[in-house]
Amino acid sequence: MSYALIIGEVRKGVFEERNLDSIGICALLQKETRLLIPDNTYAMDERLIDTIVKAKIAEDMFLNPINLANMVEHLIELHGNPDCIILTNSSSGTEFASYLSGMLGLPIITDVSDLDKERRVFLKSYYSDKLFGEFALVEQRPFILTVRGGSFKEHCVEKVNSPKIEYIDNFAVNDSRVFLEYVEEEKSEVDITKADFILSIGRGVGNKDEVSGYGELAEFLKAVLSGSRPVIDKMWLPKARQVGTSGKTVKPKVYLAMGISGAFQHIAGMKDSDCIIAVNKDANAPIFQYAHYGIIADMHKVRDQLKEILKG
Repeated sequence: MSYALIIGEVRKGVFEERNLDSIGICALLQKETRLLIPDNTYAMDERLIDTIVKAKIAEDMFLNPINLANMVEHLIELHGNPDCIILTNSSSGTEFASYLSGMLGLPIITDVSDLDKERRVFLKSYYSDKLFGEFALVEQRPFILTVRGGSFKEHCVEKVNSPKIEYIDNFAVNDSRVFLEYVEEEKSEVDITKADFILSIGRGVGNKDEVSGYGELAEFLKAVLSGSRPVIDKMWLPKARQVGTSGKTVKPKVYLAMGISGAFQHIAGMKDSDCIIAVNKDANAPIFQYAHYGIIADMHKVRDQLKEILKG
């Protein structure tokens, strides 16, 4: 049977939203989908999947890549080779993918961010979409993909019928590798990834004493305050408010960047915002290449003028 096998990502009984990108690329590939997850009840839209395969194994054992490879081999015995195996491009997804590639002898393409359907070419972006690598199979055989978060979920389509539910338990279980615990990221009073309006400050802020003024402006604007890496490294804002490749990826309706030059690591974390407004005194700052609106001016003067206008 021709099908795509999706390895689901679950954490503490939660079906991760990033799985939607794996489902979305399957819809673009026009493949029947089988989703492999540990046996549990999840809050998810099951109508996006053709078949849900629930493995009779605890979540912590599911996270053992050797067990996962054994489950996949068992599924292949039952249903034949999948056309492709899809995983998220997370830390665990990339680890699983490398194990599956080595143990099953399958080619692998990681961090796929786009698909050229006509040419059947997978694309992977580099340097904040400045360059794109193109990857295609040289022969028709099963392959493995890891999919970049936020790239394909809009292509998910509900099926006409509810999914079939299958259970598997006749596979080898390896306990030589033991899961210890989840290490949670630093908690913050706000989640910048859910904000509709973000005011982000960068190195141009100058010193810590100026930061509070931008906090006041954010309150006037009903925005959430965030920062680029230089601001976070100096501990002027907490780590949870960092935007960029080493921080959070955000997609607000409005992203107001003040004093941010636009290094590609920062751009990668905010380039998909609906509206980007940049304020920088350097007319050649790279961020103006991505901004929908730009103001070439001293960020502190713009801040103070905005505060005066909003106070009135």
